[in-house]
Order: sequence, then structure tokens, then C-alpha cells
Amino acid sequence: MKNIIYSILGLSFVISFSSCNKEENLNVDMSSYNYDDFEKLPIDDYIYNNLTKPFNVEVVYRFDRSHTDIGKNISPPKIEQVQPAVDMVLDGFIRVYDKVAGPTFIKTYTPKQFVLFGSHAYNSNGTVTLGTADGGRRVVLYDINNINPNSSADISRRLQTIHHEFTHILNQIVAIPSSFRTVTTDYVADWTASSNTAEEAQALGFISQYSRSSFPEDFAETVAHLLIKGQVYYDLYASGSTEDGSAKLKLKQSIVEDYFKQFLNIDFKELQYEVHKVLVEQYADESQLFITALKNNNIESIGVDMDGGSEYSIYGKSAAFDQVWQEVKQSFASTQNGGFKPGKFSIVFQSSTRMQIQAEFPNSSGSTTYLSWYDFDLTYNSDGTVSFKYIDEGKTGTGNVPYDNGRFIKEGWQPLLDYFQNNIFTPEWVSPEIVGFGNLMKFGGLNVEGEVDNYIYGPVTLK
Repeated sequence: MKNIIYSILGLSFVISFSSCNKEENLNVDMSSYNYDDFEKLPIDDYIYNNLTKPFNVEVVYRFDRSHTDIGKNISPPKIEQVQPAVDMVLDGFIRVYDKVAGPTFIKTYTPKQFVLFGSHAYNSNGTVTLGTADGGRRVVLYDINNINPNSSADISRRLQTIHHEFTHILNQIVAIPSSFRTVTTDYVADWTASSNTAEEAQALGFISQYSRSSFPEDFAETVAHLLIKGQVYYDLYASGSTEDGSAKLKLKQSIVEDYFKQFLNIDFKELQYEVHKVLVEQYADESQLFITALKNNNIESIGVDMDGGSEYSIYGKSAAFDQVWQEVKQSFASTQNGGFKPGKFSIVFQSSTRMQIQAEFPNSSGSTTYLSWYDFDLTYNSDGTVSFKYIDEGKTGTGNVPYDNGRFIKEGWQPLLDYFQNNIFTPEWVSPEIVGFGNLMKFGGLNVEGEVDNYIYGPVTLK
């Protein structure tokens, strides 16, 4: 298929502030930034050895007004802020693409120049420009003086800008598919207008208010949100939209993934995973962790079907938990309760502090299946683990039949209930290196603390 190439020069990523402080101090001794007369600094060697030599990427931090709007007062970055910015670009962008797409991709597509400015670039409509991409080879980043490598939120915001701008560069080389342009057509001339609320943008199928400004910004915003805020955020955002808006958001993601695979030979899910690892391992970002989703009451359930779930034959079982499951079967067989047997069950998170086991138990012929419920208090420990405590509030009668069933059959399920009651667990997403990148954040589990081979997992349903 012949690609249609179009030019998008000077594309930018901006953010709106309800209140902008424009009293930023821009008084800088410009003599130390003179290109014709400057002393070589250790940061110059750092940039050369880590970015320029291995990846042929230049970093411009000495002031050069030609790289930005000459009508704006913008200062150079503080020298001590340059390395954190370089590390962010290197770890959260360059090395991620290098690992997933390889050196040929880096040489072909990545911008060859990053320009750093210390202050914000303020716009007349009350927004500030966080970054721009132009010429297909340059990315300009602003507000470097305030970069905080110890703040995962700050780094994530900046990486979102970088990935947004890089998407524009990719789109200058490989055009956005025409199918994306027609998913939503409710673009607005002024995305900062009061009528373009966050709620309306979401209902219409846009990932942000800014994505309504044009279809190129919409595409770049979709990519950046999926990479930085992650799959769970995107799924929850889509489920919070209208039926039509949710379908459009999911279609946009599908088109983005196909774009990266068809034209760039990149598994977008793998790219998401590698970005996620950088954010977690290097910047202590907890926003996408399974335990964070639990605390935010975003997890509906983990489904477990030890005898019928295909995932266990494909990805394997925990031998330690399988032993518990065999004990459940033996317990059912030894009880005098009418020949019932254990079936599948769900670990249901009714709230951020209440878990419920919803367990099925069919009769011996399999003609009738009954449901039993068991409630647990959920406690978060300071070390990132969780504990469960079984409780029976005595619910009975109409509307509470599963609780009555639970008491009737409790002896059979006791080994499972003891497993939750007597262990401390680490909640985690199952690594896509195990279940495949197509299942990124689709399977979740509970690992027994200190026992790497003792765990329970299954497909996750979000709220």
C-alpha cells in the first residue's frame, strides 16, 4: 500500500491552566550561554557518551532563540537540570523504542535533536506549551528548570509530552490512517472553550479535551495516554464514557495498535509494557500497579476456574495453590452434604476494603449449580502487601441465600478460606512476558509473601 505523506510543521502539545502565574523569573546571565564563547562542561560529555554517540541524538541546552517563538520571553535551563532531562529522554523514550523496535528504527525515525528551554512558553489563550515537534527531526521541551526526577507525576507528564510529540514526527513520515479520521468528527476550533468540558470530550469518544482540537492531536493524545497513563486507565476511561463514546475510544486504540504494527513493525502492547516498567522501576510510579487499582476500587473481580480455565493449561498453575485445590476437593468428598463438588469461583472486590469469595458448587450430576458467598475484610499493609480476615455478619434469609449456602457447604471450602485467612499476599498483574503482550493487564493475581511459587491468578474484570 502506498503511503500518503503530509506535512505537519510546528505541531505542539499544550496544557491549559485555570490559573497561570506569569511572574516567572526570566532574569538569566546569558553570557554563559553564548555559543561562540563557552566552557565545555561535564554535562556535554554525558550527553555525547549517552545520547549522541550511541543514538546520534543531539541535545541543545545553550540558549538559541531560533529554536522557539522569537516573540516569547523564554529562558535557558539551569545546568543542573539538564542531566535529569537527558535521563528522562534516554530512559523513558529512546531506550524503550530501542528495545522494542531496534536500532534501525532509532536511526530512521527518532528525532535527532532535543532542544531544552528552562521556562514555560505561555500562550495568549491561557495555556502553556509543554513541547513542540517540527521538521520531523526536532523536539523542543519547555519548563526544564522545574523538572523533578523524584516526582513520578512530574516525569510522567513530561514523558507524555515527549511521546505525544514523537507521534507527530511518525505521522509526518507515515500518514495517520484515514479510518482514524472518521471515528470522531466533533473537532472544535477552540479546544479551550468553556463548552468543551472534560465530560463532553469523554462522552464523545475523545481521550482528552485537547484531543478535540484536530485529528492529528487526537491520534497523538491517544498514543501518549495509552503509553503513559496505561491500559487500565484507558479502559476505565472508556467504560466511563457513553456507549457510543466507549466504542469509539476502543476503535481508536485498535487503529493505533494496527498503525504501529503494520507500518512500523512494533507491537504496541510491548511498547506499553516497557514504558510501564521504566515508570515503575526508575521513577517509582505506582499509578498503574494492581494494588493501586484495588485501593481506587477499580477492580471488580479475579476469576478462577482451576479445572476448566484454559489459561492454566496454557500458562501453568502454582503447584502450591493446586495442592490447596486438591485439599478442597478431598474436603468436599469427605463431607456428608449430598455429593456436591467444588466449581469455579471469583475473588470479588466489593469495595477497596471488602473482598468476597463467590464460589460455585454443582451437585454430583452437574444438573444444578449453587452459589456460596464468604466475606473478608481487606487490609493494606505498609510494605505493599494485603491481608484478608474472614467475617460472618450473620446475613440470612431472603436475598441472602448464597450466605446460607456458604454456611451449609463451608466445611468443603474451608481449605480455600484458610488459604486467604492465613497468608499475606502481594497483588500483582501477571506479567505479559508470561501471558503474552496481548493480555497486558488482563490477568491479575495474589502472590503469597516470601513464596514465589505460591500464587493464585485469573482474568480480571474492571469496574
